[in-house]
Amino acid sequence: MWDSRAREKHWTQKEWPLCETFQAGMPNFTHDPIGSRYKIVFPPLHIKLGLMKQFVKALNPDNESFHHLVYTFPALSYDKIKAGVFVGPQIRALIRDNNFIQKMNIKEKAA
Repeated sequence: MWDSRAREKHWTQKEWPLCETFQAGMPNFTHDPIGSRYKIVFPPLHIKLGLMKQFVKALNPDNESFHHLVYTFPALSYDKIKAGVFVGPQIRALIRDNNFIQKMNIKEKAA
């Protein structure tokens, strides 16, 4: 099988030979993987960051829960909060904040 790490030939060789041994279901890499790809667990923080970003982007900026975010994190700019740019400790602080949870459960008044 062709080794993609042939650095001395990169940018000098124009035509590369076709991979003749590649068949469907056969590996096309030099070394076997360390572990099974089905046993990979994503770090929970990355999942929380993604969910928090989607959640805050979906909030109405005139909503009381959005204003609570602005008052809770005075060091963050309004644009960063609106874009959902948070770090792990900020997300943990919101999860522990009972006031935020209560404000999320309040229904908005129909206009």
